[in-house]
Amino acid sequence: MPRSGKRNPEHLNVRLPQAEMELLRRYCQQTQRSQSDVIREFIRSLQSQILTADSSST
Repeated sequence: MPRSGKRNPEHLNVRLPQAEMELLRRYCQQTQRSQSDVIREFIRSLQSQILTADSSST
């Protein structure tokens, strides 16, 4: 039975070069956060970058 108020998460698979994967792992270890959490936060930050780009192009 689905929980109320929860969205169905979608899945994303990303292939990264070894150096970028190591950078992500090191960052996650340093900040004590999961890779998913770090990637979700980055994706959310794109909204403000889009808004900034949109406002500067008008």
